Amino acid sequence: MSKPIDEQPKYIPDPVKEKQAKAVHFMVSMIRLLGVVMVMLGLAIVLDRLPPVPGPAGYVLIFLGLAQMWVAPVWIIRKYIRARVAEEEMAKAVESADKQ
Repeated sequence: MSKPIDEQPKYIPDPVKEKQAKAVHFMVSMIRLLGVVMVMLGLAIVLDRLPPVPGPAGYVLIFLGLAQMWVAPVWIIRKYIRARVAEEEMAKAVESADKQ
């Protein structure tokens, strides 16, 4: 079983890691927002609201916008988490090497 709450170490946030996490969150939010804009632009093209642009270009924009809203943020977050885990593992390895 885990330790009681009173015996667990107190969490002390790292300002550098929090700044990185905020930057990643902002970037993912902007990517999603731009994905929504691409979908809306694609719909406008498909519905002939922008006459000089051919219809298939609208479908391409819709597809890319949906991918940008759903796939790209997940990929970025996974990459960020993998980097953080690798960084923590390296720190643990260095710490254990220093103890020996």
